[in-house]
Amino acid sequence: MKPALLALLIAGVLCAQDKPAPEKPAPQEAAKEEAKTEAKPEAKAEAKTEAAPDAAAIERMFEIDLEVGARWQQNVLGNRDTYRSVVNLGEGVRVMNWDARFHKDAWSATSRGAGWGGDPSEWLNFQLERQKYFRFNADHRNTAYFNSLPSFANPLLDRGIYASQRAFDTHRKLTDLQVDFLPGAKLIPFFGFMRDRGFGRGTSNFVADSNEYPVLTNLNDRTNLYRGGVRLELKRMHATLEQGGIQFNDDQNLVNASRNLGNRPIPALGQTLFLNNLLQAYQVDGSSIYTKALMTAQPVGWLDVSGAFQYSRPKSDVNYRQENDGRFVDIDSLLFFNTQSIRLVSAARQPHTTGNLGLELRPYSSVRLMSSYVTDRLQSEPTLANTPLAERLEWNYNQHQTEAIVEPTHRITLRGGYRYVWGDGLARSGQLSLSPTERTELKRHVALGGAGFRATDKASLNADVEIARSDRVMFRTSLTDYERIRMRGRYQLLTSLRLYGTVQILNNSNPPSFNRFEFKSHQTALGLQWMPSGGNTIQMTGEYSRAAVKSEMDYLIPQVLQSALSRYRENTHTITGLVQWRIAAGWTWHPTLAAGGSLYLTSGTRPTDYYQPVVRLNTPVVSHLDLFAEYRYYGLTQQIYHFEGFRTHQGAVGVRIH
Repeated sequence: MKPALLALLIAGVLCAQDKPAPEKPAPQEAAKEEAKTEAKPEAKAEAKTEAAPDAAAIERMFEIDLEVGARWQQNVLGNRDTYRSVVNLGEGVRVMNWDARFHKDAWSATSRGAGWGGDPSEWLNFQLERQKYFRFNADHRNTAYFNSLPSFANPLLDRGIYASQRAFDTHRKLTDLQVDFLPGAKLIPFFGFMRDRGFGRGTSNFVADSNEYPVLTNLNDRTNLYRGGVRLELKRMHATLEQGGIQFNDDQNLVNASRNLGNRPIPALGQTLFLNNLLQAYQVDGSSIYTKALMTAQPVGWLDVSGAFQYSRPKSDVNYRQENDGRFVDIDSLLFFNTQSIRLVSAARQPHTTGNLGLELRPYSSVRLMSSYVTDRLQSEPTLANTPLAERLEWNYNQHQTEAIVEPTHRITLRGGYRYVWGDGLARSGQLSLSPTERTELKRHVALGGAGFRATDKASLNADVEIARSDRVMFRTSLTDYERIRMRGRYQLLTSLRLYGTVQILNNSNPPSFNRFEFKSHQTALGLQWMPSGGNTIQMTGEYSRAAVKSEMDYLIPQVLQSALSRYRENTHTITGLVQWRIAAGWTWHPTLAAGGSLYLTSGTRPTDYYQPVVRLNTPVVSHLDLFAEYRYYGLTQQIYHFEGFRTHQGAVGVRIH
């Protein structure tokens, strides 16, 4: 970058020399000007500096770190849908990442981004600020989401059909803009706008009596959020008041235009069920206005207060249309029919209130007392006169927590507390229930404990414990009676070598009065960071973790009204590591070689092996310019669902400008 800047400066000097020389002033005027210059020598120096800034100063105004390359890969061997669901990286030229900064006087700007050119996750951020006047921030993200696993919820696997019946191939684009006025002042007005849009296709099931038909799904939704408010920044208090509005639209339709036999392998009452043509369309239009208030304050040195409140009143209008023809059966009347047409319209309002309040007291330097309360309440209010009461929805959630932290010595920290969670909900009952509505309740008592021990400045150990007992829970998969333990340790064995480890245990069990649900999870991890001589030549990081998951739950088979037991087991070994070597190949030439990757091995209900090694070489060419080359391998195998495995080799080369 320096040669180019020097060339620009030389060109500017030559252009200045080509200009006609100014007329020589009269002797008396020249004497006056000379006297003024001698009276203000610093002004003369400043003028000289502004007229001819050096290249280093200009270079400091603008800094950039840019990485551009091209990626290619060997043909994916195995199941390409699984590869796209897990990795989904393609070939081509990419702007892999960049970080640019500009600063001059009171102006500053930054731009960052990564993945542009076709990667599944593209993002950029841009900030522009005029000191004391405004700050503008723009964030944009473009995510391609693909998910199509043939073994997931596929009842046709035993027939050799490896097509997922629940698949997505969609894009989501999110743009968030905000401008703050008078940054650094006590009162800061702000305005913002966010647009979130999703679109794409997929596969879903059209459900009819006694059969289900996988069909094409078209997805399209968009949300616009407008917001504005003011922030108050005082010495002992910070507050935010925000008012905003939301517009939401969701269009989804299922279509089919050919003979579809569905998932039923045998006729129903002697007749074959099938679907010919289908149009099933959902259209949801919604809007909401919300009010938000946030506050943190320190009225005295030993007390902190924080709180938040948000109220919104969303409303929605739903239109449902279904047109289908084929051969269907009404399971209640045992009558067959060939065509069906359904129209449904609904509208609702849903007031939603959320709030929290927190206090922290420090009566002594070694004692901290904390208390917090959280509440979340919503209810739906149907606006159509003929809407049945069974369609009403209510949700109330509350949580109160109090805990104390005591430090009897500077090396020991003790923590203890209590959390109480309660709430209730009202929703429409399932088809097998005799009541039109079902009310659920939540009551949970949680004991909290913890300790921290700093044996020396190089070693520390922390542990946290939660023991919960629930009188009632809202959902079948909710944690009921559980114990959770988390432990973290660190030891600085040498100046250049750091060891750490973590242990996490979760045991959940439902009492006999609840439906059976047992869940146990254990995870242990050990890692190290080695940086001899401050990491100037070699850096190494590595981690090994082992995890075990066990789940057992009773469930009901609706077709035969019989209970069954769902079991899941998983034992996992994960190894990750990276070694980076800065090679001293000469006085000024220092290429960097990095090698490592990850290894994931599981056994149990779904044995899976996944490998992802990586090797990368960075080598400087000239000042501010490096070349890089990278190799990666992706490989996934499964012992039971072997048809979902894949493997591929990828390479990338490019340049890095900094």
